[in-house]
Amino acid sequence: MSLYPSAWENRQRVPVTLPDEDDDEDVAPRPERSAGHSLRKLLFVLLADRNTRLGVECMALVTGIGYDGSSMADIASRHGVTRASVSKRCIELCETFGLPPARAMRSVKNRRACKVARSREIVAS
Repeated sequence: MSLYPSAWENRQRVPVTLPDEDDDEDVAPRPERSAGHSLRKLLFVLLADRNTRLGVECMALVTGIGYDGSSMADIASRHGVTRASVSKRCIELCETFGLPPARAMRSVKNRRACKVARSREIVAS
């Protein structure tokens, strides 16, 4: 289950629904509506996160906008989390916004291959 979007209630992270566009099927989508929806979605995801600064850095890495070239390990050490948690947030952001993996991330194909290799290793032991 994706951590995005979510909110905190009683110190527990709980999934919440994103604000949706109008459900008028007869209306053709307009670029400004989709841009506005994307912006609302971005703000919602970042504000619902407990560590907004980390979310912003991950979004910068994923989009390449404002990205300073820091590695995931550098970002993790600045925020006191593991590199794996930064990677997970970046993957969730890519999935949430329909973005391809950034250059600083592993490709989907490579992630699947690593997952299969880890599974084989666990079964063998």
